[in-house]
Amino acid sequence: MAKNETAAPLRVDLYIRVSGQEQAIKGLSLEAQQEDLEEYARERGWVIVGVYIDAAKTARKRLGKRTNFLRMLEDVKQDKVDLILFTRLDRWFRSVADYYKVMEILDAHKCGWLTTQEQYDTTTAGGRLYINLRLSIAQNEADLCGERIGVVLDSKVKHGTVVSGKIPFGYRINEEKRLEVVPQDAAIILDAFEHYRSTVSVRATAAYIRQTYGLNWDNVRCRRNLCQTLYIGHYESNGRVNPNFCPPIVPRDLYDDVQKLLSNNAKANPTGRVFLFTSLLICAECGHRLAGIKNGHYCYYRCRTYTERKTCPHKKQITEEAVEAWLFSFLGDELEKQRLEWDIKEAKRKQAAASIDRTAIRRKLSRLKELYVNEMIDLEEYRRDYELYTSQLAERPTPSAEEERPNFEAVEAILVKGFRSIYDSFEPEEKRTLWRSVIKEIHVDKERQITGIVFL
Repeated sequence: MAKNETAAPLRVDLYIRVSGQEQAIKGLSLEAQQEDLEEYARERGWVIVGVYIDAAKTARKRLGKRTNFLRMLEDVKQDKVDLILFTRLDRWFRSVADYYKVMEILDAHKCGWLTTQEQYDTTTAGGRLYINLRLSIAQNEADLCGERIGVVLDSKVKHGTVVSGKIPFGYRINEEKRLEVVPQDAAIILDAFEHYRSTVSVRATAAYIRQTYGLNWDNVRCRRNLCQTLYIGHYESNGRVNPNFCPPIVPRDLYDDVQKLLSNNAKANPTGRVFLFTSLLICAECGHRLAGIKNGHYCYYRCRTYTERKTCPHKKQITEEAVEAWLFSFLGDELEKQRLEWDIKEAKRKQAAASIDRTAIRRKLSRLKELYVNEMIDLEEYRRDYELYTSQLAERPTPSAEEERPNFEAVEAILVKGFRSIYDSFEPEEKRTLWRSVIKEIHVDKERQITGIVFL
């Protein structure tokens, strides 16, 4: 299957592949394959121009995942090799489709292939049919193996047993092959989440962990840990989900707060410029968030719906300084207004709840059922009283659920005398963190007027 013989020796690439499960099997190890191929080439006087090894790679992986296989194909495309040598056909492919894709490249560059432990003939129809059959069988075996592995993984995820040896910091594997919390490490994870929520900075959090605990956390590792769902006990991978996979380390509300901040921060601005009100300013016309831009020494916010699609009438920009000035001028008024509105709404809710004794009616219904079951009343009496109580229940609306009270006290801290001078000494990130800790939204209309704010 090589090129026509010439005076020059054949230039040969050796291809070696073994999956993770196969590495321990004698005869399939990387070393055994390489030794076999080198001896085969040496006996025939061929020149080995490249050795390409894909360790712990299955032949069913997409070709794009087999990096060294692709490097070998580059040799072929550059006409650096006459023959590719490997031990068995399943070392190369377990997919008929992939085989023919590669054969197009090999044929175009007059490069052949050869196995040392099997014999194939691509020059006859029968030989090509035999190759197709062998590849189809190998593909089917791989599919069946994948299905068996899938069943095992499904069971592991369902029962909370460890799927792989890689476990996040803060856990260890116990005798039952389940994750358990390492208390001293879990405390560090909790501290990291709390620190990020207070600073809204991955860089500052990573530095804090390094300085405080001596752990080698860079920004990438820090962000990865802050996004780790196992810290709330949740496992999700490749369609497999178990919300109670392991004991949680981080409270759900803290985790959700951090994910929201990470999401907002990721959208903030790739230039590194800190915009104080990114994700807080909302267009009162279309409801979309305003985007921060820098023009010289000044920071502005504008509606993207207008700038990108021209479907919003909000054409004017508002400066960062204007937003700050409004907040320090009218934050107190807004606080008193919303606190009064809250107190009135809460009083009405409590009054409604007090006047509606739905629980008492449900108790009567339950008692009525007991009387009928115990034959203390007849069916007609049961139906009459049942209709009466259910109609009373329908007439009484369910009291609205108690809403979470905004943190008015945190806003008050900003209004104390002398705070503005303290605020002016803050770094931009500290200012941004401050506003995000008390405000959820700031609404701005098309005339650059702030129409209202929503407290956290």
